[in-house]
Amino acid sequence: MTVKTHYFPLGGGMDLITPPLAIVPGRLLTGCNYEPGPGGGYRRIEGFERFDGQTAPSATCYWILRYELGIAMVAKGDLVTGSLSGATGMALADGILESGSHANADAIGYLVLGDVVGTFESEETLEVMAQPVAVASGSQHERGIADEVKDALWLQEARSIARERIQPLPGSGVVRGVWLYSGTTYAFRDDAEGTQCLMYRSSPSGWQACNLGEILFFHGGTLAFAEGESLLGMTSGASATIKRILVTSGNWETDDAEGRLVLYDVLGTFADAEAIHSTMGAAFADGENFPQVLLPGGRFECVNHNFFGHAATRRMYGVNGVNPGFEWDGEVFTYILTGMLDDRPTHLAAHAKHLFFSFPGGSLQHSGIGEPLDWQVSIGAGEIALGDEITGMLATVGGVMAIFCRNATHALYGTSSADWRLDLLSGESGAIPWSIQDMGRPIYLDDRGLRQLSAVQEFGDFQAGTLSQEVQPWFAFRSGLVLAALRVRSKNQYRVFFSDNSGMLCTLVPGRPPAFVPVDYGLPVCCACSQEDESGQEKLFIGSDDGFVYQVDSGNSFDGGEVTAFLRLPFYHLGLPANRKRFRKALLEIDASPTTSIQILPTYSYGNPEIPTPLVQMFDIHGGGGTWNEAEWSEFIWDSQQVGTAEARIDGVGTNIGMSIISRSVEEQPHLIHGITLHFSPRGMVR
Repeated sequence: MTVKTHYFPLGGGMDLITPPLAIVPGRLLTGCNYEPGPGGGYRRIEGFERFDGQTAPSATCYWILRYELGIAMVAKGDLVTGSLSGATGMALADGILESGSHANADAIGYLVLGDVVGTFESEETLEVMAQPVAVASGSQHERGIADEVKDALWLQEARSIARERIQPLPGSGVVRGVWLYSGTTYAFRDDAEGTQCLMYRSSPSGWQACNLGEILFFHGGTLAFAEGESLLGMTSGASATIKRILVTSGNWETDDAEGRLVLYDVLGTFADAEAIHSTMGAAFADGENFPQVLLPGGRFECVNHNFFGHAATRRMYGVNGVNPGFEWDGEVFTYILTGMLDDRPTHLAAHAKHLFFSFPGGSLQHSGIGEPLDWQVSIGAGEIALGDEITGMLATVGGVMAIFCRNATHALYGTSSADWRLDLLSGESGAIPWSIQDMGRPIYLDDRGLRQLSAVQEFGDFQAGTLSQEVQPWFAFRSGLVLAALRVRSKNQYRVFFSDNSGMLCTLVPGRPPAFVPVDYGLPVCCACSQEDESGQEKLFIGSDDGFVYQVDSGNSFDGGEVTAFLRLPFYHLGLPANRKRFRKALLEIDASPTTSIQILPTYSYGNPEIPTPLVQMFDIHGGGGTWNEAEWSEFIWDSQQVGTAEARIDGVGTNIGMSIISRSVEEQPHLIHGITLHFSPRGMVR
């Protein structure tokens, strides 16, 4: 009987609304943890790993150190030290003996070391607990083993050691925020007692608590203070370094300046009403100095912006709905006091040289022009009432700021309080909190699905303005459960995460419809951050309820755990919907590493229960033209071309065929499946 072939490319993401006979064969009925490839196809997503500023587990490897004249066995877990170099490394396995014996002091072999610090010297004595065990024969070699199985095992061991060294943020509860500023990652978590929230910074030695400094209010200022000066209390003898000066009323020229000082390196306690002096300034203390403390709770939202024009004055600004807003420059923390009785802003944006805060009840307020710390009306600060709860703000192209409420969307035009103009874009369509991201244009979730601001402007409140029509049934069950959203510039991708641990990624490529595939990290994504570091490299972070901060799209595992991914393709009739066909072979066009393992399950005639269900086939892919078999399965051959083909013998009869592709791995590199070629023989028409 004639055997025919038919090829179809994969791509386009999920389609939950097209009738079965009309759906494009490369689309998905469902899937998880794959993403649309850059030129089509589906690529298994990258992993994530815990982060605190130390060396990432995925950047860790093992080392081979050869030895001779061995007199004692090195056991797994021993710390090996070089007597001359001082280099150290932990044994990932018992020492490998190749010849000789320890009893005769002529053992020759090699050690497998992880967590190596320094460089071992040839001919130096190797010691364990200060006792000689052997002599180094050369220096260590990175991943110096040809055995693929041992290489994978020892690499996993080394990475496990590095992973265990990385700890969660100290304290209790969820990670309340994570942000990247000036090349350093910052994160927030309540302390163990739940009495305050602490701000931490990443470092090569792990998380370090940030010093938020202290505040001293003053009045009767006659001479202006200067940042960096030493402050002295004339009665108390207390001293400190002035880091910020904020005047809230009066002025120095009229001897009635009032405000507050942000102090660091404080020694002692300033006394109320005492004279305080610096080299340049003079005033009177208004109360005692007290620490700047973040109250527990809330959810942090931050933005980096330069209001002052100098390259060194780009600063980080944040709010969390529980405390006043703040400014941070890497060393100095400054509360931003707006004058509100309930000064607890929920969202923020930097726009037109103003810092904007939103407050409960639909109040939008902004600082003076170019003065993010000064909210006096006399220098241009102001308020705009929107009449609905504000869920987020985003400065967009063209000098316009989009303001999202729960049930409305506005656009703010102008440059200052002198010419602000607030336009209503939609009276019914708003944004769900924490779903708003800038993808060139604002993208966000509302009750009708995923929307783009330009589409709202064009279609108004109608369903046609959504990007997610083809997957709307998936979103319909999750509205209101958003925890965080993340943009991935390098992949033109938007990701949104929900309280049931589910997520959805949407890839946006100019000229193509949006492509959606679900994602599941196996943990709640309580907050997220997407920023570029000082070298321009994109960094993605999430915080979870276990206190860990994770770097996303880093490594190949889910923090050392298995990555489970699958694709379920629609049933395809190959242009002959009423004819039975004998399906013989499937060839997957795939880019994969030598150790990739996938499973495939074909089903026929819409899963007709009268047709025997084939068993799941597991195929290990080995590059370089290798072949392999599983006990009950036909050959699966991996071609060594740049884009290879994985061949699976299938044997089934039906009017159509559907396939599920499954991948489970811990350290495999992501693979990319481009398309499928089916070999089949036509049979008679179903009557």
